[in-house]
Amino acid sequence: MTEQSTLTAESIGAAARFDPQLRIPRRPRVRRGLVISIEPEQVVVTGTPKRQLFRGRSAADLLPALLDLLDGSHTHADLAVGLGRPEEIVFKALSLLWASGVIEEGPPEAATETALVVEDVDDRLADFLSRVGSATEANASWEQAAARLHHTSVEIFGDPGLAMLLEEELSGSLPVRRGDGYRPSQETTLVVWAEAETEDRPGGGRGGAALANHCWEKGLPLLRLRVHGRKAALGPLADPRITPCLGCLSAGDASDERMAMPGDHRLAAALFARDLFAMMSRTTPSPLPMRWRVVDLETLGHQDASSATRPGCPRCSAAEAPDGTPLERASLATRFEASVAMPPKEFADLKAHQMHYKPSNVALQRVSRTWPVAQAVELPPPGHHRLDAGQPAAPAVVDAAAVSLLLSVTAGIKADHKDKVARWTASGGNIGSVTAYAVVRDVPGLPTGVYGYVATEHRLARLSSNIGAVTGDAPVTLVLTGDFLKVARKYSAFALRIVLLDSGCAQATARAAAHTLDIGLAPRPRWDDEVVATALGINPDVEPITAVIDLGGRIGSRGGSK
Repeated sequence: MTEQSTLTAESIGAAARFDPQLRIPRRPRVRRGLVISIEPEQVVVTGTPKRQLFRGRSAADLLPALLDLLDGSHTHADLAVGLGRPEEIVFKALSLLWASGVIEEGPPEAATETALVVEDVDDRLADFLSRVGSATEANASWEQAAARLHHTSVEIFGDPGLAMLLEEELSGSLPVRRGDGYRPSQETTLVVWAEAETEDRPGGGRGGAALANHCWEKGLPLLRLRVHGRKAALGPLADPRITPCLGCLSAGDASDERMAMPGDHRLAAALFARDLFAMMSRTTPSPLPMRWRVVDLETLGHQDASSATRPGCPRCSAAEAPDGTPLERASLATRFEASVAMPPKEFADLKAHQMHYKPSNVALQRVSRTWPVAQAVELPPPGHHRLDAGQPAAPAVVDAAAVSLLLSVTAGIKADHKDKVARWTASGGNIGSVTAYAVVRDVPGLPTGVYGYVATEHRLARLSSNIGAVTGDAPVTLVLTGDFLKVARKYSAFALRIVLLDSGCAQATARAAAHTLDIGLAPRPRWDDEVVATALGINPDVEPITAVIDLGGRIGSRGGSK
């Protein structure tokens, strides 16, 4: 069986047996609102976030009968008996149907609170929550999403026109009302501040600061909508549990000199209501709570925004400002970290985790640099047993065997199994972003030169003889880079952070191995990117240099070379 996202029953079924984040429904049922078409040699499902197509003999023989039984009352064993098929086959089919968004968990037991609060849910809302629930897989069933909405109480403050539009958009899907003054009601669980600044209504933010301060002190989440000219900021969310305060988050607010057009506020309210609904129901993806969207209401172009705590902020900073007064905005490096930070566990999407098992992503773990036209230089087999013996009696010689061992554990492969590549050191997504190079000056058993390390074959590729381009007098200098483009194929904007974290793991492994062998190891605190990149023949914009490490000599008191 195959389908358009290229997951297979075999791969996702095997993964579901050991991965706790793949929670196959115990009593599965077909999601509400789907259209299922049984055709010769294929089954087509429409209504899920992506149209699904199942082809092949298994789809034609098994799926129609299986789908007829999926009403939420049968266990896997029941289904296997009803179909006359092994339970293992049924489990694999269910795993694929779940990963494809076709099935969900059966209804909650009648006596539970969830069952009671969803009795009066409108059928159209129930159909939507069920039909698109696979977009995040945060809810095992649509009833869980409906219960989240039921337990949310939204109170809207700020611009009267925007507040009225927001109330209209949200009514019918979750409890919402307009607030009076700047003090939320006791039962409120989420405060919305609607801020509109136009030519005839300047100073749209007045009163927002008082409300934000009150909510922060009470530990109450506040979500802001800001419309300025023809731009709408659909956030940020200020929540003392997980985010900086509104003052820090809004420090980078951009202005827009264009005049708002008729319908802009209604459009902004609809877009904002969509993101608020997504965050509270956890049914569809949203940049909230850690990021938010800024939308151009003329072109509908948008970008994600984020920010971080300013040092010295009296509300959310534990650090002092450098000169005693808070910075106008957090530093660029801090804002980058915030832009790629993982959300709290309660906001994680299980659907994103399923992407680990797409064949295209699984294949990435076997992709690495090989330099096919470069001269191949063999390395001695890595003596991993040397790392089990504890501290050696005498310092190890930095020879070909030592270099082989250090390259192996720093950037090499431990074993290549059918379903997974095992590595000696941690790697984000098991992609293996670290590429190692060796500048060999004086290593018995290895000719002088600049080499790339071919991890898949545990050998060197001779790149050049120009060792002078990387200055130094250590017997060998290791250079670690990150295969940014490979990681970005899976993780997009998050790729750079993974590359840097992977390098940190590789450096820690190299240091531990060198310490055990009593080989001096000295990471360089600075280097010339352009010079080193030229020596290695790389483009640092797509393969950033993350570490330059000299090896050789005895270990000093601080772990460096003597």
